Amino acid sequence: MFNSLMSKRAALMAKFSKVNVNDIQDAELREKAKALKGKQGGFTLLELLVVVAILAAIAGTATIALQDTDARAAAAAHVAMMDEMNKGIRTYRVLQKNQFPTGFDSLRAVDDPSGSPTYGAIDNAGDDAILAIEDIAAHTLTAAEASALGQLGIKSLMYVNRDLAYDKDGTAVAVSGADGFATGAVVECENDNDLRDSIASKGNAMVAGNMFMNTEGNGCGISVPVATGIEVSVWSGSASRILGTGVSGTHAAPVSGTPRLLAVGIGPSASLFDASKLGGMTTVPAYRHVSGEQYNRFIALFKIAEHDGTAFEALDHPQLAGIVDGAGDTKEEELGEWDGTRNTI
Repeated sequence: MFNSLMSKRAALMAKFSKVNVNDIQDAELREKAKALKGKQGGFTLLELLVVVAILAAIAGTATIALQDTDARAAAAAHVAMMDEMNKGIRTYRVLQKNQFPTGFDSLRAVDDPSGSPTYGAIDNAGDDAILAIEDIAAHTLTAAEASALGQLGIKSLMYVNRDLAYDKDGTAVAVSGADGFATGAVVECENDNDLRDSIASKGNAMVAGNMFMNTEGNGCGISVPVATGIEVSVWSGSASRILGTGVSGTHAAPVSGTPRLLAVGIGPSASLFDASKLGGMTTVPAYRHVSGEQYNRFIALFKIAEHDGTAFEALDHPQLAGIVDGAGDTKEEELGEWDGTRNTI
């Protein structure tokens, strides 16, 4: 019934559209026909402008509502990852009978590791920085600190080997002595520019998150035993950002109660990701708010010493103090990026 009526209506409208209203003799009827013809013609210009304005307003509102959605979603994921890393390391320690994971990334480099090793920072300035985190400084492990770490399972750390360059088959080649690849090398680790070039190169399988892995893992890494005198990274930012407002001071300007926090990257070489071990995890989280050529792992902070008002005293039992992201932001600061109260994305 309805379809029949609609068909008749369409037929009548088609016939009416062929009528020349000027041929209608009755003036009143002619004006009504012209009005009806006008309605058939669609929207007036004013009506179209109103519709366009409404659509523009809706589009603008949607754009504001959805801006930084991807970045904020990543921030939310980072918060969840930081929680998982915190729980994962603590769970590993319990299941491994009071042993922390070992093989973390040191965030540092070493020259002549098998001879007379010298240590250095991985540091390009500004936009060329390979490490996005700035709140770290160098520290030479004391005998008491090294012993305590070893007893709790942290027996080695991964360093970038400055003496390393290798070809596509993983065979070592002589380093170049200058920027640019050595002859035949696809990965070269001699200095920061070489390391960055190796990460950026499409001719190898090296990526920023794996820079501390060994050659078999397409990285520049070498495992160095934790011992007295090796250089490590420590947290140089405010202690209160990590442990709360009840703790003050920094590593460079300590007061009584200031902690010394060992800073290590949670990279794929860590035994935490050995699935064959009880408590081992299967996925290495990546931090996404960095460039493609920057180290993109989360950072674990272990409390290894505390200042007594005169000097730092090593703890008999180092503790996991917390996890920060690859840029050195705490969980609370990352939450601020997620809810929009802290715009550092």
